[in-house]
Amino acid sequence: MAALCRLSSASVAVVERVACPVLTYSPTLTQVRYRKTINTRSKKHMSIVKAKLLSVTKWKAPLERLTMAEQCGFNTERMQQKVLQENPLRDLMAREARDVLETSTMVAVLHSNDLSGPERRIFCAKLNENDITLRFWSNTVAGLAVQNSPYDTLTTLMVGKNLYAHSLQPRVTQLVKILKATPQINLIGGLVDGVLMSKADMEHYAQLPSMEQCHGEVVTITSAGISQTSQLLQNPLQELSRNLQEISSTVEVQPS
Repeated sequence: MAALCRLSSASVAVVERVACPVLTYSPTLTQVRYRKTINTRSKKHMSIVKAKLLSVTKWKAPLERLTMAEQCGFNTERMQQKVLQENPLRDLMAREARDVLETSTMVAVLHSNDLSGPERRIFCAKLNENDITLRFWSNTVAGLAVQNSPYDTLTTLMVGKNLYAHSLQPRVTQLVKILKATPQINLIGGLVDGVLMSKADMEHYAQLPSMEQCHGEVVTITSAGISQTSQLLQNPLQELSRNLQEISSTVEVQPS
């Protein structure tokens, strides 16, 4: 049995040598491709992920180094050159804002930092108690409202997110008191009787006495002058009557 196994293994080795001969170089031997030809000229399509990554990481040339003043001037010129598209709602709000400005003697411009809903309702309620109305207008709407009008000076105060408080009477004192209790809202300036005022001017205006007090002081001053004048005019008459009485008494005392 062992002899048969050795014989079979030897025969397998002979068959392998016959079936798989060793290839040697020959000038007549050529290689034949078993695959299709590879096209190296046309580029393979890029994946969308790689395209996005390349677009995001693409190098951009830095902008020109401008000073802060030049940048602000550039932004102002760009805003002036900006052409507004027609918007009927914006025009309607601008007309309403124009009517409010024409019928109000006090228009204060406020800046809101961070005011929650409940705090805003409390602030509006305090203003309504003093006959002051709070409005929310964008700078575009407010700019159209004051354009080519006596209120054009308000454009210097239209910076950032602004609120507008207006009243028929100049209630600057009540407004300043309410703003002191609401630190989230700052006073920028405003118009009082057609005069543009800064924050310091409005605070100084709030310290002035009311019109009733001024009228009372004027009346007391004028009445004091009148009473003094009448007293000066009555003094000679009183002295004259006193002298006449003395003369008449001396004449009566003398014997006839």
